[in-house]
Amino acid sequence: MASPPSPYHGTVTRGGSNGRRRAVVYALALATVVLGLGVQTPSAAAATELQLNFTMTSLKTTGYDPDDRVTLEGTVTNTGSTPAYGVQVILWRSRDPIQSLTTLRQATTNNILGSRLPISADHYVVVSASTQPFAPGQAEVVTLRATMAELGFDTRGAAFALGADLIASATADNATDYPTVAQLRTFLPVPGKKKVPVTSIVLLSAPPTKLVDNLFRDDSLAAELTGRLSSLLYTAAQPGMSWLIDPALLDAVRDMADGYEVVGADANSTSGGQAAARAWLERFGHLDHDTGGRTLFANPDLDGARVAGDTLVVSRSERAAATVDGLDDLPLVVVPAGGVLTAASYDFLSGSGADFVVATNTVAAGALQAGAGDRPLVLGASAAVPAAAETPSNLGRQLALAAAAVAGSRGEVRLLDTLADIEQDSAAMPGWLVRRDLEALRDSSPTSSRVSLAATKPARLSAAQFERLHRLESDFTAHAELAPESSLTAQSDAAVSRAAASAWVGDAAGFDQQLAGVAKLVGMPEVGRSVVLDASPRFVMSSRANQFPVTVTNNLAEPVQVKVVVTTDNPQRLTVPPSEVITVAPNQGVTVNIRLEATANGVVAARAYLATKSGHRVSPDTPITVEITDIGVVAWIIVGVSGLVLVGATAWRIRQVRRRTEPRPAREVTE
Repeated sequence: MASPPSPYHGTVTRGGSNGRRRAVVYALALATVVLGLGVQTPSAAAATELQLNFTMTSLKTTGYDPDDRVTLEGTVTNTGSTPAYGVQVILWRSRDPIQSLTTLRQATTNNILGSRLPISADHYVVVSASTQPFAPGQAEVVTLRATMAELGFDTRGAAFALGADLIASATADNATDYPTVAQLRTFLPVPGKKKVPVTSIVLLSAPPTKLVDNLFRDDSLAAELTGRLSSLLYTAAQPGMSWLIDPALLDAVRDMADGYEVVGADANSTSGGQAAARAWLERFGHLDHDTGGRTLFANPDLDGARVAGDTLVVSRSERAAATVDGLDDLPLVVVPAGGVLTAASYDFLSGSGADFVVATNTVAAGALQAGAGDRPLVLGASAAVPAAAETPSNLGRQLALAAAAVAGSRGEVRLLDTLADIEQDSAAMPGWLVRRDLEALRDSSPTSSRVSLAATKPARLSAAQFERLHRLESDFTAHAELAPESSLTAQSDAAVSRAAASAWVGDAAGFDQQLAGVAKLVGMPEVGRSVVLDASPRFVMSSRANQFPVTVTNNLAEPVQVKVVVTTDNPQRLTVPPSEVITVAPNQGVTVNIRLEATANGVVAARAYLATKSGHRVSPDTPITVEITDIGVVAWIIVGVSGLVLVGATAWRIRQVRRRTEPRPAREVTE
């Protein structure tokens, strides 16, 4: 068998002495560094055909003294279609301690300068000889070991970059210049002497599906209650855990528990969701109230609201939350979209009354940090070093532990929202970490008196989406005028807050569906199809002022108050004042007389529609053609002619009478 090639290909940079940090250079994609599956293009063109990776299955240490051993186990796999030769794995590390969140963030997005360890039976594994093919689909488990002293990890309260290089050739030869075809990069925490307090907070929240009371746009929440939300609730009930409840979720589950409907669904199909809601509520009632908190109603997108100029987003959400019983005594914890807090959004929360705000992008480590003025305290969440969604759980665990080691006695906060979060939190609880619940964290002192935030541009709802939210709010205002007795009037704050939920950031389809579902109930174009104006298409005026009858029919299940408004294309010729506001009972019709006032003859095109008292349009235009005929002049002619006829007839009659009464002359008698 040919001798294995030297693992030292290219320039090798040795680790620095204790306390010195190496420069961070050569930008590398996050997936390459965090996942450790990046393929570097070698100088030999043939190497580009190779597709190999090295995935970590475990990383363990017996302790943190110089003689304690670190064991890295992983699997080498040929994922391509070309055999590889001389496949070898070499242990790699950087001796520079990572002692701040800023450095840890940089380490996850850049290739840190480090070095491979010297060849030894523990540091170096030959998977296949230079003439032996490592076939496509073939996999091999390898184990690499080193002591803490050999690695150079001699600083406590820090994290160190650790990993392995995978080298191979695409040809069967005895070359010694083998390129690196894949890398694994992860982190090994080296905690300090004191235990690190961890506050794991379970976030009980879900994308809104409730439209208004007793009506949901779909039944997806029922599945959540027996799936993700069930697991989160179980975790929240464990000793040492804390929790947050979204008032919008609790409101929706309570609504489901006493019976509900789903748009377009059979009424019988919701029975399963009703039972799931009742069971979930019973379990929720057993949570330790002292370790809980609440979020803003529906977790609205604060940064999007700030940019769009929606200054009422917090007060609107708080008014909606006030209608949900049993949460008044819980601390208010604001959770920004994605956990990213900007300096401008932090200022936006001044005077909001919030107790805490979660931030995954604080510059300094520390579970509790104080802001200036009347801003809420900041909970520095460990997701300050986020793992990509596709990151294997064991690498995510190492990131979480690295953040905890950097935080030290200042502690850290973990926000758990998914099943993966629960699994990672449970896996990342070695003996040097200790649980600290939210109540204990509230009673502790802030680790800093000033909050510094890493500059970032968070994803947010667009200005156009907030403009649609404002139109929805306007529709609620109009609907309140139209049907003041409607139960929908009091639900405006809740419905608009659900539509502004940060759950819709990146989910335009969900936003559209939620908004459209509510708009069908209160939007004037939709309501206008049920409140109808009926009028004759043509009207002939018989005088300068006339009454014109129209009929208003209310097909809604509640009384409405409307007025009839008429516009014309020639207001100088024809004016039509709005009618008085009338009340039309459910499923009833009312006839209203409209007064038309003309100043000249002719034909005028008019349009009639229904509006609320303040002028919000309710119905579409009903076209009416008004023909103005100068009947007054004709009448005078008729009167004049009639007078002449009357005078002539009277004179003729007098003459006739006189002729009858005059004495006749004596008749001559002839003998």
